[in-house]
Amino acid sequence: MDEMDIKKIMDEIEKELTGDPEHDIDVLNSWGERYHGQPDSEPLLKEIGKRIFDIAMEEDPDELQLIYDNMVETADEDFKEACQLIDQKRYDEAEAKLAVLTEVIKAYPLTEDAVWTDFTSYLEGMIYQDYFSASIGDREVRRHPMHPGPILYTYGSFLIEMGRAKEALYPLELLDELNPVCIKYIVELGEAYKRTGQMEKAFNNALWGLSCAANRAELARCYRDMAFCLSEAGNFEDAVMLYMLSLHYQSSRQAEMEIAWIRKKSGVTPDGYNLDAIKERCTEVGIPVGISETVQRNMELLTALEQ
Repeated sequence: MDEMDIKKIMDEIEKELTGDPEHDIDVLNSWGERYHGQPDSEPLLKEIGKRIFDIAMEEDPDELQLIYDNMVETADEDFKEACQLIDQKRYDEAEAKLAVLTEVIKAYPLTEDAVWTDFTSYLEGMIYQDYFSASIGDREVRRHPMHPGPILYTYGSFLIEMGRAKEALYPLELLDELNPVCIKYIVELGEAYKRTGQMEKAFNNALWGLSCAANRAELARCYRDMAFCLSEAGNFEDAVMLYMLSLHYQSSRQAEMEIAWIRKKSGVTPDGYNLDAIKERCTEVGIPVGISETVQRNMELLTALEQ
């Protein structure tokens, strides 16, 4: 079922809606039951679910808050069940649970004077404050009550593994809004960008990852992802350079294979690339080398506080 099919069906559904919330939700549920279980129907069912949420948002705020609070109470158990369903290869059921949890995470009410976050460590919170204080202004930073990081990451990873990277962008970009500094999340979003052919976004995503990387393994992965994007764009010289920089921080069979592929395709080799030359070239093109001063400072502060 492609986007045009979904739009056509949603247009038909809209014709039956009257503005009466109870009636309209019944109509939407009826259409959902009609398509439930049919091949490739999940994108349509998601759209129907979003429309139900939109209508619910217009209802009694107190009643709506009660609904959300009830869903928050069961979120951990629902997520656990979704993971079990994935292990049991009951993929449709797992996806349905993860899709509902994602919509609740996105729609959970928040006042305009606050922003949701879902940081996994004290260091992440410090990085957030340093990097984003200007953009959030006076708004209060609040931790999302559902702890959505593992839910959205699992959902995005699941969709990528199922060969549906385009759909994976929805939960992974939402996750990026809630926690834009976790390398694990950044890398997974980059994987979705790469698999959907959005190499510029993938490159910039990895470049941002360098600003948040806190160890050699994280640096290596970011440089490797950037190198892949450059290779796809035909910039083999700089691609090999970044693969070599990645290998400087951590050995990687993948990086070695990519270098071999570039050498066979273009003749570009790592000969003559030394760390000083790589640093000089990175400076020329605006690519930072090593852990950022902000992350280094915050790690040192965190170590001092723990002592």
